[in-house]
Amino acid sequence: MTSSVFAEASAVMTIMRVRDVTASVEWYRDNLGLEPVQVGADGAEHPFAVYSIAGSTVSLWQLPPGESRVREDNDRNSYVAVLMNGDLESPRRQLLSLGVKVGDVHRSANNEFVWFYDPDGNRFELTRPLTATP
Repeated sequence: MTSSVFAEASAVMTIMRVRDVTASVEWYRDNLGLEPVQVGADGAEHPFAVYSIAGSTVSLWQLPPGESRVREDNDRNSYVAVLMNGDLESPRRQLLSLGVKVGDVHRSANNEFVWFYDPDGNRFELTRPLTATP
């Protein structure tokens, strides 16, 4: 058996593209209560911010000037899913009270979930299993 290509990995990171990292840091602070663990740049053209959410890393990388994300493409893009332990209606109401674009709570066969979006249309999903997981 060969060893995993990830044998030497130390973390996994989700990267989300935004128009303006500075504006996004402010929005994430004001609306999600998140403080970045690092804000920096990989050269003048590549600002970024890094967050820690439930032991995972989420990074915001600035898009090239003049480019933007298209929210309608979210069904074909990656997004951040956050596994929740409690009811989803409470965080949904909190997001709504802050003016965040958030949908209704939906149910699938085994989960309930709600989507919300940052100003660049990046999707977040709060999800909770309806059945016990092994």
